[in-house]
Amino acid sequence: MDELLSAWWRLRQVRGVGATTLYQLRDLLGSLDALPACSTSDLLALGLKPAVVQQFQQQPLTAAFDALLEWQKTPGQGLLTCDDPCYPPALASLTDAPLWLYWRGNPVVLQQPLVAMVGSRNPTPYARDWARQCAADLARAGVCVVSGLALGIDGAAHQGALEGAGSTIAVLGCGADVVYPKRHRPLYEQIYQRGLILSELPEGTQPQASFFPGRNRIVSGLCGAVIVVEAATKSGSLITARLAAQQGRDVMALPGAVTNPLAAGCHQLIRDGALLVRDATDVLQELDMLCLTPPASEPALQPSVPPLVTELDFASTTSLDVLAIRTGESVSTLMASLLELELEGWLTQEPGGYRRLR
Repeated sequence: MDELLSAWWRLRQVRGVGATTLYQLRDLLGSLDALPACSTSDLLALGLKPAVVQQFQQQPLTAAFDALLEWQKTPGQGLLTCDDPCYPPALASLTDAPLWLYWRGNPVVLQQPLVAMVGSRNPTPYARDWARQCAADLARAGVCVVSGLALGIDGAAHQGALEGAGSTIAVLGCGADVVYPKRHRPLYEQIYQRGLILSELPEGTQPQASFFPGRNRIVSGLCGAVIVVEAATKSGSLITARLAAQQGRDVMALPGAVTNPLAAGCHQLIRDGALLVRDATDVLQELDMLCLTPPASEPALQPSVPPLVTELDFASTTSLDVLAIRTGESVSTLMASLLELELEGWLTQEPGGYRRLR
C-alpha cells in the first residue's frame, strides 16, 4: 500500500501533471496497482513525456507524504483509494473520481443508499425546517444524507439526519481535519462520531473558493439523487444540480413561493425537468424505497409560524391599521417586525398592506 501511494503521490508532484492526467492514466492502466510496476518504456507508451517520466522517477518523498502515511495510522480515520472494495461504486464510475479520499468517522455508512441535500446558506425558516424534517425521515428509512457542512440547508440536513437516528456524510472543501465554518464544530464532532467526514484534500488544507466545485462533484457523485432546497438562480447549489444531471443522477427540487427569490433556482430546475418533491415519501418513491417509508404515526415537524404571520391573509393584503387592531401592537413596533418577517420569506409587502406567503 505504501509503495502504491508513493508512486501516485510522486507523479502528482511533477510539474505539469494535473488531475486530468492522473485520471486518464488510471483509466489506461485499469487500476491504481499497475503504476508502481511500470517501466520507463511503459510510461512513455502511455503518453507521458520523457521529462515527466524522468521527474517522476527522481521525485523524492517529502514530509507531506509522511503526513499522508501518518494519517492512516490514527484510529477513526484513513484513506479510501478508488480501487478499494469499499469505495462507492457510483463515485468510482466518474471519470474524475478522486484517486483517494481522506476520511474520518465510520466508512461503513457508504454502503447505505445515499441522497444529497443542498441549498441556500441563508434559507427561510420554511426551507430550513423542511430540510431538517425531510432528512430525519430519510434517515429513519435507512437513507444516509450527504451534504457539504455549509451554513443553512447543509447544516439543517446533517442535523435532521442525526435527529432521525440515522447517519450523514459531510464532504468538505478543506482538509478532513479542518472545521469550516467554525460555528459548526459541534455538528462536525457529531458527524465524526455517528457518520462520516470526507475530503480529497490533504489534512490541514484550509478552505478556498476554488476547492468547492470539486467538493460539489463528490457530493453529487456519491449519491443516487440530489435534492435542492431553496436556491437562487446564481447559486452553488445549481452547480451541484448540473453536475448531478451530467453524472446521470436524479435531480429533485423543493418548490417555494413564486415571490421568494431564494426559490427561483428550484423553480428553474423544476421547469427544466427536475422532480418536484413535497416530502421524504416522494424521494423514497423515486428511489424505489417506499417499503422503508417511516411509519405514518411519526409526528411531522411543521415550521413554527410566528404569531404575527397568523394574523395575515393569504388571498388578499392586510393593511397595517387592521394588523394593529388584530394584534394590539403599535404601528412602529409592527413595522420593525414585518420587515424582519419579510426578509425571512414569511410575507410580502404589496399596495394596500401585507400578504402572507405561507
